[in-house]
Amino acid sequence: MPCEGSIMVNSSLVLKKIAHVRHNLSRVKEKSKISLEALENDLDTQDIILHNLQLTIQGCIDIGAHIIADEGWGVAGSVNETFYTLNDKGVLSLALREKMVSMVGFRNIIVHEYEEISLEIVHNITQKHLSDIDEFLLTVVRHFNLG
Repeated sequence: MPCEGSIMVNSSLVLKKIAHVRHNLSRVKEKSKISLEALENDLDTQDIILHNLQLTIQGCIDIGAHIIADEGWGVAGSVNETFYTLNDKGVLSLALREKMVSMVGFRNIIVHEYEEISLEIVHNITQKHLSDIDEFLLTVVRHFNLG
C-alpha cells in the first residue's frame, strides 16, 4: 500500500490511462485468435496487433511514469527504470517487473525497428503474455485502491 504521508496518485488520470490500455489490449485480443500461419498471411491483422501492442505497452510505461511522479519518487532515467522503481517501492513483484521490462524490449523493437519483427514472437506474446498486461493493470488498481 502507499507509504504513510505519500502524495496520492492522480487516480482519475491513472484510471483514464488504464481504460485506454484496456481498449488497446482488447483490440489485440480480438485479432489474436488466429494461427501463426494466418497471422503471417494477413498484413492488416499484423498492423492492428503491432500498433495496439505498442500503444498498450506505452500506456503501461506512461502509467508507471505518472505514478512515480505523483508519488514523488523522482524521475526514471530510462523506460525500464520505471518498472524497477515500481518494484523497489513495493508496487510490483520482481516477476512482474521482469515481465514488463520484457514488454518494453519488445516495444522498442516495434518503435525503433532494431531488428526485423518476428511474427512467431508476436504470436507467442498474443497467445501467452497478454495476461502480463492485465496483471500489471490489476496490480496498480489494487496497490493504489483505484477500484
